[in-house]
Parts: sequence; C-alpha cells; structure tokens
Amino acid sequence: MTKIAPSTAVNRYYLARMAAAERNERMSSREGASEETGIDRKRMQRIEIGTLNPYPEEVLLMADSYHAPELLNFHCSQCCPIGQRTVPRAEANELDRITVKCLNALESIKGADKELLRIAQDGTLSADEIPQMERILDEVQNLAAIACEMQIYLEKHRGR
Repeated sequence: MTKIAPSTAVNRYYLARMAAAERNERMSSREGASEETGIDRKRMQRIEIGTLNPYPEEVLLMADSYHAPELLNFHCSQCCPIGQRTVPRAEANELDRITVKCLNALESIKGADKELLRIAQDGTLSADEIPQMERILDEVQNLAAIACEMQIYLEKHRGR
C-alpha cells in the first residue's frame, strides 16, 4: 500500500477525491482523477500535498468531477485572498445540523430589524452605535454562512 504524506491525509482536495472514489473507482488514483478532471497528474499531486494552490478553474473541475461543492466554498473562503475577506466559511453538514444552526441564528437575530432601523433613522452611524451595528453584522454573517451550508447540502443531494 502506498504511504500517504501527513499533509495529504488532511488536504481537502485529496479527501474530496477519496470520497468520490467510493462512487467512482477511477478517482482512487491520481491518474484516473487526472483523466476525469483534465488536471495534470503531477499538478494534482502538488495540489493534494499542499505545495500548490489550484486555480479557480481547477477547483470547479474537481468540485464537479468529485461531486464536492464544498470545495468551492473552501477555496474561496480559505485560499483566495479576496474571498478570505468576503466569503463566509461553510462546511458540508447534514440537514439536521444545518436546521438547528439556522433556527438558532434566526432566534438570535430577532429584534435586529428594529435596532437597525433605529441606527439608520438619522442617516448616520455614531460612535456609540458602532458596537450595535457590529453585533448585527456578526449575526447576519453567521446567517450567510448557514445559507452557504444549505446551498452545499442542496447541491450534494440534488439529483442523487
């Protein structure tokens, strides 16, 4: 059996390929995955050992070929410098977990509409309103991350 480098064993792209191998035996080898995705085998190896960040187009190919939409969020939220600042991190969770997180987030955001209206009433943001606005923003960003998890779940289960 081939030894797997520790960096590869936790690499998201490698793990997604191995999960795909459970449905498509060709994905169990880099050669097969290379033929399926069109990504050079040596390049795929460097991506999977973490010495090379894939291009966005390669992430799209892997996400589609591996049926792993979570790779898109991973790449954008953790590998892309712009996405690190703008894209919420989401995980591939099961529906029950997503539902609990969503209901909790919706409960925590109750009353934020009135608070936001009060802050916006005079058309300016005062220094004493900044902490309230930051709290509302945190809650909305949490909800956005949950929406991304719902999207990942739906994409994974659509057309099964």
